Amino acid sequence: MSVKPKSKKALVVKNVTKAFHDKTKILPTWLRRDSQKTKFFAVNNVSFSVKESEIFGILGPNGCGKSTLIRMISTLLLPDKGEILVFGFDVIKEPEKVKEFINRVSVEASFFKRLSANENLLYASRIYGLNPKKAKQKFTQILKELGFPLNKLNQPMENFSRGLQQKVSIARGFLTDPVMILLDEPTTGLDPKSKLDVQRFIKKIHREQGITILLTSHDMEEVDRLCHRIAIMDKGKIIALGTSQELKKLVNNEDVYVLNTSDNQKAMHILKQIRTIKKLRLDDNRISFCTKDLDSVMNILTTMLRKKKIRLRSFSQVKPTLEDVFLKLTGKPIIDKECELEKEVEF
Repeated sequence: MSVKPKSKKALVVKNVTKAFHDKTKILPTWLRRDSQKTKFFAVNNVSFSVKESEIFGILGPNGCGKSTLIRMISTLLLPDKGEILVFGFDVIKEPEKVKEFINRVSVEASFFKRLSANENLLYASRIYGLNPKKAKQKFTQILKELGFPLNKLNQPMENFSRGLQQKVSIARGFLTDPVMILLDEPTTGLDPKSKLDVQRFIKKIHREQGITILLTSHDMEEVDRLCHRIAIMDKGKIIALGTSQELKKLVNNEDVYVLNTSDNQKAMHILKQIRTIKKLRLDDNRISFCTKDLDSVMNILTTMLRKKKIRLRSFSQVKPTLEDVFLKLTGKPIIDKECELEKEVEF
C-alpha cells in the first residue's frame, strides 16, 4: 500500500444524510414541478466511528439504509450532507486514497455470469494489479475455507446458486488484503452450514490480520456472534449503539427466569407468597418471573414444592436477544415474517 493512514480511527461518519426522490409518488415528467418531488431519506443524519481492528456491526431490516451507507463509505455514492473519513481521508475529496484501504462485498455482487468462478477471480486480480499465479493460490485457499466445492471452480457462474456466487464474491473481496472490508449482508442466500463457514473465516482473518470489518446484516445471531460493537438502524437513522450486552440492558435490567412443574397452578400459588418476586406470569405451560434474589427464592420454592409433592421439571434464565432490543425500540420485529414467506414461495 502506497498511502499511509492519516488517522488511527478506521472510519468516522459524521452527520451524514442521503436522500432520493421517491418516483412512485410523483407525477409524470411532463407534469412535474420541483415542489412536487417527494424526498425519501435513505440515510438521515447518521454519526458513528469505528476503531482500527474493530468488527463493527450495523443491524437493521431491509430498506433501513444499511447498503446506502456502505455505498457512500466505499465512494460509490456521494453524501448530500455530512462527512465520511476512512483512516483520515475524505471519501469525497480523496476517493482514490480511500480505495487503497478498503474493499467491499455486496449482497448484489456483479459477475460475468457466463465465465467461470476461476475466470472471474483471475480477471479481478488483473484489475487489482495482482500476480495471477499468487492470486489463484490465494482465492483457491479462501474458497476452500468457505466450503466452496473446488470441482466447480471452472464451471460457468450462471449455473451457481446465489449462495455459491456469494462465496466467490467474498473471495474476491479479500483478494487485495484490504485494511478495512465492508461486508454488506455477506451471508444472505447461504444455507446454515455455509453461514457458519463464512463466519469462521471472518473471525479467522480478523484474528490473523487485525483487519477492520464493517458488517451489515439483519441476522441478529450473526451480528451478536461476530461484532465488538453494534449500531441498530431503522428508517435511515441509528437508534442505538453499543456492545451486545449494553444494548440488551435496554430491554430489561431485571433477571428473568422460567420454570415448569408437574402442577403449575399450585406452584404459582407458592410463588405469589414470595415478596421478592415480580412480574409473575403463567402462559404457554410455563411460569415466568423476575427477581434479584434468586438464591432465596429457590430455597423457598424447592422446599415448598417438596412438601406439596410437586416435581420441578425445568428451570432456566431467560436472556434478552437483539431481536428483543429491536422490538422494544421500534415496536416491530426486524424481519416481516409474512414478507419473508412471500419471498420464499416466489417462482
